[in-house]
Amino acid sequence: MDWKLGRLRRTAGIMALAVTASGCGGLQSKAALVNIGDTKHDVIAVMGTPKDTQAQGQQEAWQYCQTGAGFGYHDYRIIWFDQGRVTGFNSYKGTRPGTSCATDLREVRWEDAPDATIEIRSR
Repeated sequence: MDWKLGRLRRTAGIMALAVTASGCGGLQSKAALVNIGDTKHDVIAVMGTPKDTQAQGQQEAWQYCQTGAGFGYHDYRIIWFDQGRVTGFNSYKGTRPGTSCATDLREVRWEDAPDATIEIRSR
């Protein structure tokens, strides 16, 4: 009987680890597929619709979030655009329990926008 209880505990532990691991990196994995110079259309194809968009002149910042991304935190990604092309990325985490990630989106700090000029050349 003891061996059945030990087996049950081991199985439960493995299942809990698998569930936890499957939630990790979803947003991070998607963001890794976005490249400097990509268009807004490219980003939507990979990331989906952003939870928040903010604009200042020719610059835009799109925010994405994933609830429960890891061990009790929400994962956030900001994708920066200038003239419709990706210029950079930022990320941050939120740890406020019992909230959806959309309720803790930050106000974009435009001084954090990357200083990048995108030059696209034909091959």
